[in-house]
Amino acid sequence: MKKRLFSIVFSLCFLFTGCQAVISESADASVQLLCLNIGKADCMLLLYGGNAYLIDTGYEQTWPALEAALSQFGIARLNGVFLTHCHEDHQGGLMPLAKSAIAVDAWYAARIFYDQKESKHPAKLAAVERGQEVTWLDAGAVIPVGSDASLTVLGPLSVNTDNENNNSLVLRFDSPQGSILLAGDMKEEEEYELLDAGVLTPCDLLKVGHHGDSKATSKDFLEAVRPKAAIILTSTAEEPDTPANSTVRQLDKIGCQVYVSQEFHDAALFTLSGGEVSIEDVAWQGVPARMENVRLSIDTAQDTVTISNTGIEAFSLSDFTIYSTKGNDLLALPDVTLPSGGQYVIGSGETTASTNLTWRKKRVWHDGKFDMAILYDAFGRPIACADNGIAE
Repeated sequence: MKKRLFSIVFSLCFLFTGCQAVISESADASVQLLCLNIGKADCMLLLYGGNAYLIDTGYEQTWPALEAALSQFGIARLNGVFLTHCHEDHQGGLMPLAKSAIAVDAWYAARIFYDQKESKHPAKLAAVERGQEVTWLDAGAVIPVGSDASLTVLGPLSVNTDNENNNSLVLRFDSPQGSILLAGDMKEEEEYELLDAGVLTPCDLLKVGHHGDSKATSKDFLEAVRPKAAIILTSTAEEPDTPANSTVRQLDKIGCQVYVSQEFHDAALFTLSGGEVSIEDVAWQGVPARMENVRLSIDTAQDTVTISNTGIEAFSLSDFTIYSTKGNDLLALPDVTLPSGGQYVIGSGETTASTNLTWRKKRVWHDGKFDMAILYDAFGRPIACADNGIAE
């Protein structure tokens, strides 16, 4: 999708000199929402008045990207961490964060959730790791942000036993500079509950629900919230039907400017000031650009995945990880250099062909249902993916 401009400024300070000046000089005058480009996963940093809140944490394997964001913005303490719901692409960075040196004042999650014991709830486990407690949130709860802003919990209003996405924590941020609606992964069922309750009102910036899926962000929902700008957090390579054309068209019809996280280097930074929304493309200082000359392929007959270097320069697989979406399995790769034109083959207990590494599982890649391999670099960024050739 071609990126469209909405009061957009591509700031060279982000591309070459780092980001710390942003929060030290302008936090009191504006609201900022940093949305990480980490594939089909949610991770956002909300900054206002010297306060920093994290909304979702991406996957476990994207933690290095979150760690880089916190470091580049000079964040050593978070006023709060919100988990919108119990899915891997939102909760995965919670435990690495809990084990890090970053101070966290409070851990927040919706009181409503399904198919998850409270003792095993990821927000609970992260808080326990720190010797802290989770603050369980009900609709209507208000969390002050500084002296003149707040985060209000709009949903969930009731438990949904069919789809955990519809138990998403939905948050609205209000300040003198502008408003943001953070929709988690809620789909149309939760949207209509909030519409019926009359709690949805216009906002300046919308974090679109469920990665821009066609079963979310309904026409009625958009008529109620009418955002000026919207960000969709997804990767078309990982989830080909996102962002859905129907979702983008609905946003276009109300005059909303639409951005997708995959269009940016490492993150999109939205700034709200005086009710206006501007955006900057952020690349981490001192971090190389994402590699483009890497390919993956899956052989379900041999149960292998092959990493190919199609570029002219060798690179190391040190601290790279590979992920199986169907099995929710993650493998850390060794410090091996892959030369130009080289291949690295990973097998399993069922593989009879020659391999470079064995994944210590009987079988990795599903041979009857859709499965995908995703390769992440040492900075937690997805750089290649391939499916097993079976339709979803």
